[in-house]
Amino acid sequence: MYLHIGNNNVINSEKIIGIFNIETIKNSAEYKKLIKLLQKENNIINISENLEKTFILYNEGESIKAYISNISSTTLNKRERNDN
Repeated sequence: MYLHIGNNNVINSEKIIGIFNIETIKNSAEYKKLIKLLQKENNIINISENLEKTFILYNEGESIKAYISNISSTTLNKRERNDN
């Protein structure tokens, strides 16, 4: 199934590694390290229109990508559960 993550973007829900609330994780050391690594590899896609709410970790075959969305993690998790 596919999940609409905002701003006309749809991803394969089977390839989602995790959906996280940015406010909850933004100060963690793990998040900061992951962001640096993903930025270095140019693997962050920000579709949030400057209203960053959710960090979506996604398996893109040979690499891991992250989407930053303006849709809440609660809403995306509900959508994902309803699609399955």
